[in-house]
Amino acid sequence: MGKDKLKLKSIMTRDEAAAYLETILVGLRQGSLILDSEERPLILRPSDSIEAELEIKQKSDKEKVEVKLSWAPNRMQPLTHLVAQADSPADDAAKKKMN
Repeated sequence: MGKDKLKLKSIMTRDEAAAYLETILVGLRQGSLILDSEERPLILRPSDSIEAELEIKQKSDKEKVEVKLSWAPNRMQPLTHLVAQADSPADDAAKKKMN
């Protein structure tokens, strides 16, 4: 997998910033974040275990909240053949013929 990056810096209204964060929250809950960049969409698949960092700063002329979330992407599990728990004798005979 290559290295893709999307960086956003913009002036927004409080409502626009809240809507942007809500979009990210929905993606986290659904397990898939799709963020548009100028080149192509960036798709992230958060795992169930997420490392979170929060930093809050307050100065006389500026306030700031930084949130950093990181994870190792979910690995696709290989498909496995499902076997019924109670096989009939006919099923057993068919399996023996295939082997």
